[in-house]
Amino acid sequence: MQHIRLHAIVRGLWLALVIAPFVNPVLLTGAAAQSDPPRDLKSIVDSGVLRVAMTRFDLPPFHWVRRDGTIHGMDVDFVNRLAAALNVRTVMVSDIPTFDGTISAIVENRADIAISKLSQTYDRLTRVRFSEPLITWRHAMLFNRAVIANDASGRTPPEVLRSFSLRLGVIAASAYVDFARQNFPRAHVVEIRNWDDAVAALKQGQVDAVYRDEFEIQRALKMSPAMNVKFGAAIITDQVAFVSVAICDTCGKLQEFINFFIAQNKGTYTLDGVLAASLQETSK
Repeated sequence: MQHIRLHAIVRGLWLALVIAPFVNPVLLTGAAAQSDPPRDLKSIVDSGVLRVAMTRFDLPPFHWVRRDGTIHGMDVDFVNRLAAALNVRTVMVSDIPTFDGTISAIVENRADIAISKLSQTYDRLTRVRFSEPLITWRHAMLFNRAVIANDASGRTPPEVLRSFSLRLGVIAASAYVDFARQNFPRAHVVEIRNWDDAVAALKQGQVDAVYRDEFEIQRALKMSPAMNVKFGAAIITDQVAFVSVAICDTCGKLQEFINFFIAQNKGTYTLDGVLAASLQETSK
């Protein structure tokens, strides 16, 4: 296992932070797999439609469905502006239960691209290609202070976390299943249905730590400040997740177009901006 540097967070304080026209989206559920070959840039432009895979569960502030049935969020705004640049409309393939399922939607030619806070992984790269990162997150952990202290045997908390061998909660069918097995081979990886359930499992003592990105860890602490008493957090400063748009494996021209669009729209996704948008939406 490669060396992992961690900076502990004490009582919620991050001590070592190195820390166009609008196109109305169309929701599409139950889309059948297509027998046609994958569509690259010209085929998408000729058809007038960009098919976008997203998870069916809400992922604020990236995407969520309001009570009136309309879909909103930063990812929705991004793909609408991308579609406007292509002079096409968006069709949302929104019946997908997992993050990995959005990748499968592209492979099965149900969607042209996928965007749902997707991290690049070795396994996913064998199936699709990715755009340049929309944002780069550092990995992070939220852990039970007492459990880590009991397991220390004279070691410091960062030393315990580097060689973590306890129960580590991650979202099932997410990039962090792969990341956990790669970075913490001694840990007992517990796959949990969603992030809210993972945090609940930590609070209830069903896991000893949860593993995701720095945004989600900061968001959890800000939404529930009382957690800082019992739980600590740590940034893994040399492990990052490249959050990107997934694209069909043979669609080089589409990838080139999306990369150019991202380059022309720098700063759309920032840690502070995403965190502020998330907390604002949660408070409504």
